[in-house]
Amino acid sequence: MERSTSLRRKLTFAALFGSVLFIIGFTVFSFSRSYFLLNEIDSLENYSLNNITNRAEKYALREEERRLTVQNEAISNLLSTEFRQISEDVSMLRDTFVSFLEHPEKIQPRTLPNALYEDVKSEPPYVHYSQRLLKNGLTQQLEKEIKAGSNIADLIPFFTDYYKCLFFGSESGYIIAEYVMNHATDLVPVSKEPFRHTYDPVSRIWYQKGKDYEDTGFTDVYIAQTGDMTVSCISPYFVNGRFHGVMGVDCSPKWVSDLVKSIAVDEGDLYFILSNKGEVLFVNFDSDIIKVTLGVDIRNSDEKSLAKIAEKMVEHKKGFDSVTISEKDYFVAYSPIKNVNWSFASLIPVEQVYAPSIEIKSHLLNIKDTYYSNLKNSIILVVFSTSVVVLLLLFFIFRRIIRLSDFIVNPIIRLTRDVNEFAEGNLDKRLQLDSHDEISNIAESFNSLAQKLQDNINDLSVISEQKKRLDAEVNVVNEILMNYLPDNFSILNKYGFDLFAKEYPAKSSGGDFYDFYLLDNQHVVVSIGDVSGRGVPSALFMMTSKSVIKSFCRMNSDLSLGDILYKANNCLHEHNTEQMYVALFICIIDLYTGRMEYVNSGHYAPYIYRAESGSGNFLINERIDSIMAINANVSFHSNNTVLNPGDMLYMYTDGIISENSLQEEKFDEKKLTEAVLNAKENNMTSKEIVEFSYKSAVDFIGRDVFSDDVTLLCLRRKQKCENK
Repeated sequence: MERSTSLRRKLTFAALFGSVLFIIGFTVFSFSRSYFLLNEIDSLENYSLNNITNRAEKYALREEERRLTVQNEAISNLLSTEFRQISEDVSMLRDTFVSFLEHPEKIQPRTLPNALYEDVKSEPPYVHYSQRLLKNGLTQQLEKEIKAGSNIADLIPFFTDYYKCLFFGSESGYIIAEYVMNHATDLVPVSKEPFRHTYDPVSRIWYQKGKDYEDTGFTDVYIAQTGDMTVSCISPYFVNGRFHGVMGVDCSPKWVSDLVKSIAVDEGDLYFILSNKGEVLFVNFDSDIIKVTLGVDIRNSDEKSLAKIAEKMVEHKKGFDSVTISEKDYFVAYSPIKNVNWSFASLIPVEQVYAPSIEIKSHLLNIKDTYYSNLKNSIILVVFSTSVVVLLLLFFIFRRIIRLSDFIVNPIIRLTRDVNEFAEGNLDKRLQLDSHDEISNIAESFNSLAQKLQDNINDLSVISEQKKRLDAEVNVVNEILMNYLPDNFSILNKYGFDLFAKEYPAKSSGGDFYDFYLLDNQHVVVSIGDVSGRGVPSALFMMTSKSVIKSFCRMNSDLSLGDILYKANNCLHEHNTEQMYVALFICIIDLYTGRMEYVNSGHYAPYIYRAESGSGNFLINERIDSIMAINANVSFHSNNTVLNPGDMLYMYTDGIISENSLQEEKFDEKKLTEAVLNAKENNMTSKEIVEFSYKSAVDFIGRDVFSDDVTLLCLRRKQKCENK
């Protein structure tokens, strides 16, 4: 009996001792394993988070580099195109002036105000004699030359909208020029002392530079007579093969900066222009390091990174780099501006580039902390609940301890393995656990975190794509188009014509344009066109087409309009690597007789109203010529008609007749002409007719946003112009 009792006691003690040891061991084991597991999960999450944010930063930097580079090169190319046009204008003026001097017998002598003796105010062309010329004597031949060359005054007014000063300086000591001052009552510099009695063109910087040029070229920035910083496009001119003088036009660096402002993608963008001497010509942000100061070479700046970038820009290189300015880090893209040997640079703060990825990282850290806290609480809850169950059910714990441990630990091991796979880059990985307890909640929390992370990455890609498209196609293109179109509608008023045109850009801009300019005192060119495509490529090709057509019209005014377009088409086709095309309607009108020569190159026929019959029709001929720039050596056929007093010519692009109303009805040509006739019968001006017809389309379709650009032009001949 005692032996049995002792054995029972031993067995009981052994069972109790073993149970206590098991409980203690299980408790220590569970807490230790949970602690190390939490640390491992935290390390994996930190690794995954850093990996994701690093990728986001690299993607943001790559996208910003591409955006800045594309934007920078686009602006540089546009500036280069503008300066090339300036060179062409100077060449045309030079050749015309030389023809006057070489053939004075073919033109009437003309006398201009002499700024040496008269007070010449802003805008009228004038002549000025230097004291050297007066000392050497004003010979009859020299006087005849000056009076012949003074006929250039007939052409100068056509360029005053673009250049504030045009000048023709002779080696003999006289200058023929025009100055557009800030106020109409201001005197030109050579009508004021000390310039009036000391000025000699041959002593000016632009003259000394121009003597060494073989053709047109641009000077360095220098201080003009008005005290302003100026750069000039100049060219030497030769009469009968001998050097005779230097002529040119002034281009203010402020004008260049205004042009950059008009085509900048975003008002928040930072940029500056550097000369070939390392001088900052323009900067649009405050800085003690970068500022416009003539003669200061920033290649010698204490900011070593800025000096290094400036060295590359002066060498006409292009690229993308980082730079520090006033203790602030930036990314910078730079590219050369051809024709003037300048360089253009765009900057963006580094913090602005990485701001989205920092925000994502902060958001993910909050999610990770929440997830980690939930995981920790869940594990602690599991461990404590298991310990309580073990204390209450010693027998079941003793028999099932191993199975229970596996039941708890195995899902966590699977969870760790799957988290590790997710951290290695498999973002589509999701946790699949068969259990329906707290560990399953952990898996669901992790899956939710993974899905949110993947959604954030997708959203970042979508936002970047949308920003690229909206910024590049809406802000840049619309600004370029609207600022590149002419707006001096009063140039035909004195000839009895009333002219107005307007472009209404769409959200996704195309390449609509209109143009008008005088060929001489008797003829005006009016055109409207539509370039294929959308965005920056379309805008660039539109401006190229507009400039090429305008240049060929001015240089070949003795040819028929069809022959002029034949040459312009070959020029556009030669450089048309992107296979874009231009649909164009263009006409040349005799301002005194009303005779109109026109060519329709694949464009919608304009509407012409005849006062004599009180009705109108579309100007449709048997043959509409091919669109321009697609094929070379294409013939264009000139057609003729007459605009009599009271007649009206109305041009439009397809954007206004391509929209449907809410009832799916189209605002077609019939409804457009009804609106135009209604406006004409109410004696509206050309401007009112354009605005009324556009408003009629807006009211009909029920919205003021069109899917394509709308360009409208109205030309009315009110009366004959008798005096030539």
